[in-house]
Amino acid sequence: MTSDEIRERFLSFFESRDHRRLPSGSLVPAEHDPSVLLTTAGMHPLKPYFQGREKPPHHRLTSCQKCFRTPDIDVVGTTTRHLTFFEMLGNFSIGDYFKKFAVEQAWQLVTSPDGFGFDPDKLWATVYRGDGDVPADEEAIALWLEVGVPPERIMRLGGDNFWQAGPVGPCGPCSELHYDRGEEVGCGRDECGPDCDCDRFIEFWNLVFMQYNMLDDGSLEPLPRPSIDTGAGLERVTMLAQGVDSAYLTDAFGDVIEVIEGWSGARYGHTPGETKALKVLADHGRAMSFLASDGIEPGNEGRGYVLRRVIRRAILFGHRIGLEDAFLVRLHARVVELLRDAHPELGHEEPRVAELLAAEEERFSRTLETGGKLLDDVLAGSGDEVSADDAFRLHDTYGFPIELTVEIAGEHGKRVDEAGFATLMDEQRNRARSAIVTGRAEVSALESDFQTEFVGYERLDVTTQVGAIHDQGDGTALVKLRESPFYPKGGGQVADSGWIESDAARAAVEDVVRVEDDQVIVVRLEHGELHPGERVRAHVDLEARRPTMANHTATHLLHAALRGRLGDHVTQAGSYVGPDKLRFDFRHSGPLTPDELADIERTVNEHVVANHPLHIFVTSRDRAGELGAMMLFGEKYGDHVRVVEVPEVSRELCGGTHVRSTAEIGPFVVTRETSSSQGIRRIEAITAGAALAHLRAEAAEAQALRSRVAELESEVKQVARAAPAPPAAENGSVAGLIDGASEEGGVRIVAAVVADADGDQLLQMSDRIRSRLSPAAVVLGGDAGGKAHLVASFDGGAQERGLSAVDVIRAVAPIVDGGGGGRAAMARAGGSNPAQLAEAVQAAEDAIRERLRS
Repeated sequence: MTSDEIRERFLSFFESRDHRRLPSGSLVPAEHDPSVLLTTAGMHPLKPYFQGREKPPHHRLTSCQKCFRTPDIDVVGTTTRHLTFFEMLGNFSIGDYFKKFAVEQAWQLVTSPDGFGFDPDKLWATVYRGDGDVPADEEAIALWLEVGVPPERIMRLGGDNFWQAGPVGPCGPCSELHYDRGEEVGCGRDECGPDCDCDRFIEFWNLVFMQYNMLDDGSLEPLPRPSIDTGAGLERVTMLAQGVDSAYLTDAFGDVIEVIEGWSGARYGHTPGETKALKVLADHGRAMSFLASDGIEPGNEGRGYVLRRVIRRAILFGHRIGLEDAFLVRLHARVVELLRDAHPELGHEEPRVAELLAAEEERFSRTLETGGKLLDDVLAGSGDEVSADDAFRLHDTYGFPIELTVEIAGEHGKRVDEAGFATLMDEQRNRARSAIVTGRAEVSALESDFQTEFVGYERLDVTTQVGAIHDQGDGTALVKLRESPFYPKGGGQVADSGWIESDAARAAVEDVVRVEDDQVIVVRLEHGELHPGERVRAHVDLEARRPTMANHTATHLLHAALRGRLGDHVTQAGSYVGPDKLRFDFRHSGPLTPDELADIERTVNEHVVANHPLHIFVTSRDRAGELGAMMLFGEKYGDHVRVVEVPEVSRELCGGTHVRSTAEIGPFVVTRETSSSQGIRRIEAITAGAALAHLRAEAAEAQALRSRVAELESEVKQVARAAPAPPAAENGSVAGLIDGASEEGGVRIVAAVVADADGDQLLQMSDRIRSRLSPAAVVLGGDAGGKAHLVASFDGGAQERGLSAVDVIRAVAPIVDGGGGGRAAMARAGGSNPAQLAEAVQAAEDAIRERLRS
């Protein structure tokens, strides 16, 4: 059986038993599951069904889910089984059948000749033996005995056979199926079994019996509707079904390895180095194709960094086996060819992914050229350990990833001072943090023993107390208020401006700096002095805050509109929100089309006109996740978070300031769409008063343009009335030339000499002829002022058939002792021998006909 056949047998088996077949979910977890970086299990996309937050499409489900394990990236290539990307076959019961049906169906599929056809005598089952207050799973033992597994091949294990989705929530015992590959591949111990780490017993299917709910205190209560979640690794099942001792020897990888061998000359099994490289390329080729097809872009953090690591490791090992020229696009094309039927998104996204991979390969190949040479020098000159300084220099100066430095050093029998490297990285980050300077003094210069209470969501004018102050000596001061209405810069939003006033002093607020969960205000004293302990009035500038709030809420609407139009891969990659405009950076592979941009702008304005009231509330982070609130990957959130919701449109975690309802945003106008960086697009837009002013200016400009057009039309009419009549040759000959047109290969040809016509007149005649004939090739000659004039004019239809006006003119101009030039559509020439015009025009016609016949 091929891997494709195994996949289909599994899904068809359960589909015939009333299971709804579902397509694979994305490798990017849905918004309801921000707890994982990438999808690692078949049940991840189904969590809302198991948790009761969404109604499932059916009570029985089956799928082949794309999965990815990041911890195994550096291990891939060193073993026979470790993979990053893999496919997980699963059947699921949402409160329907339970252990008996799950065990019976698993056994039937695995042992039946119409299923996997495994020898029952080679199969073992593991069950949960119980621990503390959780009883042993005697029911599962009885069920395995019932289907025919002898008691000596049922092993009771501990924690590995109890499944939990997290510290609290649905959980339960699980039961695994293992395949005994024989003593010859084992460790040789008499007691060897499924709990041994050797390669004899391969676990290939896990049946999870979700029957408990774990509470905060660790106690268990029975679930009202127990459920089933199973997972069988397609690659492992294929390895066992095909009787090979490595996943890389199955067709799932062998078909990829075969083409790489053809490109490079390397052979699997020839040398350890070649074998490792081929494993890495086969695994990482599949991994990069699926990650990128699900909308992930190479980057320096999060999922983007996972993709970048995979790509760069593939390039490194490709170079090691002689693939010096760009090869990632070819590798991706092979993966698409093999797997597009099972995963159609590979085909849909192939052009975009190919462009992305080509750019990343070009970028990292340059890094390899410079950083690789330096690493070779470092390895040659170091003892047993690469120093932290060298590893940091490779990373910081040459962009050489620490993971590759560690891996390459390990191949040379050397270690890397990773702890020292981490310390240097932390020092660099701390330097960046301490560089938050306002004016000439660091914010840390202001010390206090209290934390400012921010009250600016509800109040923009408050009476408060100066808790601490630090004079900077240049007319500015750092101030801490007990209560502050001023929003500190953060989350893309600019800081508030305004003023602080006492009976004897007034200071303008120039900046508000966020310090962890606290803030420091930078002021410029206008008169008098502020003193610690005195009461002051703090007032936010409404003229700046109002448009800022409008722009921030509009940013949320824009984010939702982009995802709705372009897809769920669109996520925020940076923003600016101020009173003047908004700027939103988002992950997307290419520029937006005019239609896409117009549709997004229209969608935002429709939400504005709908006057949605905003719902803003604070809740637990877990509850926000359950509600599907958008969380920015890489952001750190506390136990309680602030949710900004535009009902039925958008729900995001956000600490910024917002309008009360969307109508307060006013008109929304996109002013610019550009590239911010590789894989990141940027939209700039304006709202409220700025948008109104922009629209008025455009209207005034349009009116001015209309007036200018009217003036030009009047001038053209005056010039036409004053112009001399065209020569009699043109007046009398255009219609005749059209009537006398010939045809070759579907193209209408006009070739003639017009008496007493100069180049401009010939050009006007050719334009009039072309307007009446199509496809058309026109060549006209004229003698005026004792000189020869030639014009060739070909329309688009003629050009599509390979005709070029400039080629024809350059070929015949020497006949009239002249020369010329132009474009494929129109070319002109002049010469001193008008007596040869007829010969030149005939030569042009002959050249046109010859070209059309070829």
